[in-house]
Parts: sequence; C-alpha cells; structure tokens
Amino acid sequence: MSLDDDIYQGIGEILAAIAPPDADVVLVEAELSSEDDHCKFLFDYISPSGAKQWFLPNSAEVDSDLLDLFVRLRSFFELNGLYAAGKPWKCCVVELSLRSMKIKIEFKY
Repeated sequence: MSLDDDIYQGIGEILAAIAPPDADVVLVEAELSSEDDHCKFLFDYISPSGAKQWFLPNSAEVDSDLLDLFVRLRSFFELNGLYAAGKPWKCCVVELSLRSMKIKIEFKY
C-alpha cells in the first residue's frame, strides 16, 4: 500500500467511526491554514432519505487526527508535484459512502 493510500484509509476510518447511526454518507469540508497548524472543519452526513444534516464529532481528538492526516496528504501532493498549476490546495471536501466504503476527495485551490 502506498503512502497516500494509508492517508486516505486513515481519513476513511475516522469518518466511519464518527458517523451518526443513521448516516449513509459522511461529508467533511476541511480548510487548512497555509502554515499547516490549524484547520476549520464542517461535518455533515446524508441520511437514507437523502436529507443532509450537520453533526459534531464527540471528541476534539477527531479534529487533531484529521488535521494531521490532511497535512500529510498536502505534503504528499507537494513532494510528488501533484498540485494543480503548482499551487497547494487550501481546502478539500471528503465524501465517504458508508455502504461501499469508497472515499472521494475534491480539492479546492
């Protein structure tokens, strides 16, 4: 397994662990600081009826663990020249389907 696969797996495991009981999909929007020292998170989920609801993880440790993973992911992008137009991404939206356990990440520059 490659380094980025480990990072994606870690993000998915955290989101699966914090998902509300009635969630089909977990969404998190993460906006990282340029110094990689803090991150603003927005947590949502989609219920089986298709309704989108926000939620908060029950532990601040979730924010810290996700911050570490997103900083590692952005560093991986930098080290491997994966930035669009050479600029680092500032924000990403993660979508985890709890049915298929597939993760999708959209990067915003």
